[in-house]
Amino acid sequence: MKALPAALLAVLAAPLRAQAPAPPPASPAPPATFAVEVGYVEVDAIVTGRDGQPVRDLTRGDFTVLEDGKPQTIDLFSQIDIPYDRPEPLAPPAVPPDVRTNERPFQGRLYVIVLDELHTSPQRSLLVRAAARRFLERHFAEGDLAAVVHTAGGAAAGQGLTSDRRLLLLAVDRFLGRKLPSTTLSRIDEYQRTRSARQQGDPVRDPQEMERAYNARSSLDTLKGVAEWLAGIRGRRKAVLFLSEGIDYDLYDAINNREASNILDSLRQATAAATRANVSFYTVDPRGLGGLGDEMMEIQPVFDDPSLGLDTQGMEGDLRRSQDSLRVLADETSGLAAVNTNDFTTAFARMVKDNSAYYVLGYYPPGQRKDNRHHKLEVRVSRPGVQVRARSGYSTPHGKPPASSLASQDTPAPLRELLDSPLPRPGLPMEVQAAAFEGPAGKAKVALALEMSGQGFRFTEKDGAFHDALALAIAVVNAAGKVSVSSQKVQLDLKPRTRQMVEAVGFRVLSSLELAPGRYEIRVAARAANTGAAGSVYYDLDVPDFAKQPLALSGLVLTSATAGLVPTAGQGVLPKDLLPGPPTTARSFFPFDRLAVAAEIYDGERAPHTVDVVTTLVAPDGSVAWRSADERKSAALQGEAGTAIVHGAQVPLKGMPPGTYTLRVAAGSRMGKKPPSAERALLVQVLPPAPSPPPAAAASPPVPSPAPSPGP
Repeated sequence: MKALPAALLAVLAAPLRAQAPAPPPASPAPPATFAVEVGYVEVDAIVTGRDGQPVRDLTRGDFTVLEDGKPQTIDLFSQIDIPYDRPEPLAPPAVPPDVRTNERPFQGRLYVIVLDELHTSPQRSLLVRAAARRFLERHFAEGDLAAVVHTAGGAAAGQGLTSDRRLLLLAVDRFLGRKLPSTTLSRIDEYQRTRSARQQGDPVRDPQEMERAYNARSSLDTLKGVAEWLAGIRGRRKAVLFLSEGIDYDLYDAINNREASNILDSLRQATAAATRANVSFYTVDPRGLGGLGDEMMEIQPVFDDPSLGLDTQGMEGDLRRSQDSLRVLADETSGLAAVNTNDFTTAFARMVKDNSAYYVLGYYPPGQRKDNRHHKLEVRVSRPGVQVRARSGYSTPHGKPPASSLASQDTPAPLRELLDSPLPRPGLPMEVQAAAFEGPAGKAKVALALEMSGQGFRFTEKDGAFHDALALAIAVVNAAGKVSVSSQKVQLDLKPRTRQMVEAVGFRVLSSLELAPGRYEIRVAARAANTGAAGSVYYDLDVPDFAKQPLALSGLVLTSATAGLVPTAGQGVLPKDLLPGPPTTARSFFPFDRLAVAAEIYDGERAPHTVDVVTTLVAPDGSVAWRSADERKSAALQGEAGTAIVHGAQVPLKGMPPGTYTLRVAAGSRMGKKPPSAERALLVQVLPPAPSPPPAAAASPPVPSPAPSPGP
């Protein structure tokens, strides 16, 4: 069994065990895959009427699913109907949300964009970026999720599943094609190099055949790995957008091409994995209409031996074979191939529509399905005059795949399952906020606040106290794919009053991580012991290198006068006297509340100067609803570069009209002609007035902090 490569791990954070074939000299490390066992068969069906529009009123009884000609009992039936009108290009939000939640289950469309460096010419890199950006800017809607995977280019190039268009666009912009010259061009170079020594009729082989074959297997294995990872997501259609010039290796001439059978097997495995996982490949050739482009200008026909095929016909054969590979990937998985066309928009719109309105049918196949056989599928609808599109079959895996997990065996099994899931789980409603502060030895301290609903707990009474426990695990995946996991148990032994507060307003856990600068995905999983309610939240975090900036701001931490109502365990990062209450993930407040925001300012200048710190609350119409200015002298830092200026401000909400406000903290130095500055912002919502304020926060009894656990 192979395993996902580090680059794919970093993007998808999938469980794996590494075991890849040895590469040829100067070749990139191969993408690899892991297998996923299929417990039942799931197939989606797109049903359209004579007008081409989706049919939306079918029931379970209208469908018949045939496997190998035999009707199956439909155990799962659901309808997905996501409204879609192609939006105008959207700019990323000026202030992205700083809190992630699992309170609303994912109900949008799901895409993985695979950018194939290994089969894209460097001169067409900008075309691939433009095509991917066009899809994200014009067809990626609110509520959708997407990931970006590169077939080469390093682990840090990709982006895991996110709804943040800004992060996806950054991953797209890191694409750079590195395709080898075509087989014909490579053979021409070899012919010219050996022309004086060769005899008439001697074959001219491709000197780059082994590396070409290796690249082909790598790209196909990446597609297979993505499909197998997506198999962990049930109950919905999944689309892979594959931007590539196609496999430039003759798969069907095993006599003259030594690796043809191996690559053909990789192609079959990729499509088989997709059909098992109910994944469709939508392939787009960035070469557009004509296809050959600049390569035709490089070729000089060889006239002394036309049988060698070193001419335009050879180039056209290379083009045809590469485009055929894209067609096969799409046709075998009920997708679409956009080849030999400049109209990518139609392909993108078709992909979105396919993933907007469809039915999901699931059943348990008869007998054991580990025989590595292909099984034919057919979906029928009893209503006349409709058209049904569904995949035509699937292949079963051979044997049981070895168990693997993002977390170690020391992590409780329910939490391992949560951390391994491709999507956050909503079983225990949770919110997470993370903020990075400068730490020791060039690292950062990350303040982590987790708040969860009290409805997930069920307390047992003993000796006048109420008892439950919370199992908590935090997985951190860095851009290189390295994973670290920490776990702890929060014992809840509460007095009656505190128990009432937990059940009414929930529970909060404060924690901290020590991380080096870089990009991370933080996965937080929690499970209540007595009810078994469990959930998870995933958080994308950029940790700055504060030491390399002349003036830098930490993340923002927010609290309010009512934040103390939520019982809290654990320790925060900031000094206790800086905030009047514990950090909160709440971002909606009543106008009787009072906010407090805190941050650290890192001043790298040693010369004496002044730093201006301005905190503003900007109303929905852009006007400044509240402002506070503070002047700080660097002399207070005693000239020590990197010493933090601790900043805090309290923001009254009394009299603020309801709406979404921007809370902004800006710091600027007065030194030099172009003084450095830094800024952070977050969004808060002021709610309509409540009938009456809640009881004072001081009435909430404290909750004992859990014993500290080792950081990841």
